[in-house]
Amino acid sequence: MQGIISGRELRVLLATIVVVGLILFPIYWMVVTAHLPTTLVLSRTPPLLPPLNEMSFDAFGRALLRRPFLVWMGNTLIVAIGSTVLSLVIATLAGYSLSRYRSKMQEYSGLALLVSKMLPGSLIVIPFFIMASRAGMIDSRFALILANTSVGVPFATWMMKGYFDAIPREIDAAATIDGCSRLQALWYVVMPIARPGLTAAAIYLFIVAWADFVFARTLINSPDLWTLTTGLASFVGEHGVDWPGLMAAGTLSMVPIFILFVLLEPYLVSGMAAGAVK
Repeated sequence: MQGIISGRELRVLLATIVVVGLILFPIYWMVVTAHLPTTLVLSRTPPLLPPLNEMSFDAFGRALLRRPFLVWMGNTLIVAIGSTVLSLVIATLAGYSLSRYRSKMQEYSGLALLVSKMLPGSLIVIPFFIMASRAGMIDSRFALILANTSVGVPFATWMMKGYFDAIPREIDAAATIDGCSRLQALWYVVMPIARPGLTAAAIYLFIVAWADFVFARTLINSPDLWTLTTGLASFVGEHGVDWPGLMAAGTLSMVPIFILFVLLEPYLVSGMAAGAVK
């Protein structure tokens, strides 16, 4: 093996394997825990490689049949898709504006977006809760959509700006000469070229909304409107935790994101790489 790759490459390969293993181990342990009985999970030394005769799918049955898991997933899909579409529209228009126009107002707007991206969601959840309460939007999916939009737009805007910067302005000028307005040039000419960047931004926005817990826990009180993250928290009871059920629900909640990533991974890599060039 030493004759095939150099010593430096071997060290890099081993370091990569270690880092990937550390990243993937929590996911592996979550999946394993979902198949083990509670007694074995709570034992003093749970097995790293559990025996096959101890594994079962009972926890998945409890998560699907005894809990409104599909309702949680439906609510999460509504919020994630709604916030992704709204955020993508705003981020695309804002990113195109920051890329194509140069003025003091544009610079200040870009700086404001950058600063707002630095603010964690936990810092703005209280002001957002006050505004939603006064507007009568508590227990509303639309409030969650707006909250996730406010978190996702800043980074998505800069991502789209970087991608639009890589598209020559002459393309816009040629479309304008042919009779297109600015919006028509954006829609018919620039957007098809920027499709990988749009896909990358959409995946990012979808994951942000899918994984949100702070806003979902604060703005939603009715169990019928809970999202997956809030529903998963209900497995933690006052007198104990249903660890296998919690891990089973967590495993199931990852399936849509995994499928989305596998299908759109080529666009994600090319889109984020292109947006990072400029």
